Amino acid sequence: METKLKNNTHKLLLVAIMAHNEEKVIEKSIESILNQQSPSGYSVKVIVVANGCVDRTEEIVGAIAKNNSDKIELISISEKGKTRAINRAISFFEDVTDTSSTIPYIIFLDADCEFIGKEVLLDFVRRFEETPELCAVGADCLPDVFFNQRKDIVAKIYRAVYSFGKSLKMNSLSGMCYAIRYDILRKIDFPDFQFAEDMFVSSRLSGRFLKDKNMQILFKTPSNLHDEIERRTRQAISTQRYHEYYAYLKGNGVKVKLFDQSIGDDYIWRGNTNGEILRSWLRVSGLHSKLLIIAYVLIKQWAKFRAYFKMRKLKINAKEDYWKVSR
Repeated sequence: METKLKNNTHKLLLVAIMAHNEEKVIEKSIESILNQQSPSGYSVKVIVVANGCVDRTEEIVGAIAKNNSDKIELISISEKGKTRAINRAISFFEDVTDTSSTIPYIIFLDADCEFIGKEVLLDFVRRFEETPELCAVGADCLPDVFFNQRKDIVAKIYRAVYSFGKSLKMNSLSGMCYAIRYDILRKIDFPDFQFAEDMFVSSRLSGRFLKDKNMQILFKTPSNLHDEIERRTRQAISTQRYHEYYAYLKGNGVKVKLFDQSIGDDYIWRGNTNGEILRSWLRVSGLHSKLLIIAYVLIKQWAKFRAYFKMRKLKINAKEDYWKVSR
């Protein structure tokens, strides 16, 4: 089901979901969008790009769209891969603007995420209007274990790590949820292979984006340690691909950053030094919390180790495409 949006005198605020086999979570994600308050002068539309789905994702989205025909658009592509889906979405956005509709901003939301509260869209638009130089705004992503009673080891690790993270000063964009000016999005130039697209956006917009902790989303955490390690391994592979692609661009004289100057120190893309993290860790109260944070670090390191050998195998095996999507 793919149709052009009708001419609309209102500006369009599009919330885009890239969905690969998300039958278990897609309905709640869409509902959280439909329950949002619409900014004045805007029409809100949900764009779902189902990429390589072999489950009931498209069926579920189609059923919701029947009751919300003017608010939901389903686009289907046969190949999986988030960046492929994003590129297909951008093509669709261009078709929308050809109908004389205006698209100031695009909000990306992962299929396993939900908005917290009903004013997130209002806050995104307000933030852009307050700072015209701002190119993108990232949401504060909270694990669902803060809102349920799970007592497994994964839940305990997430609670400890995200509580610890509140003491750290970081400015970053998470692919789980961020908003970006449409005219800037068209300049990003995503490659089609799977990699850490949020890191690529961050590097291109360095000094021009802000993570806003007032805009919160909930994301679904793995239910067991095995799934958490698999999730972290996929992230490590995507991150490694990002670094290699970034090095490739730099090596070929491509200017990655779109802007020469930051709009302020608070907008620079940065994390924390190991020294800052260690000092914050030492200030954590309770041995149990400290051990959970150590467990998190060990899981990430193990995931990096696994990712290294997975990528090495792809490089060695001539029959495999090195940039093949790994899900």
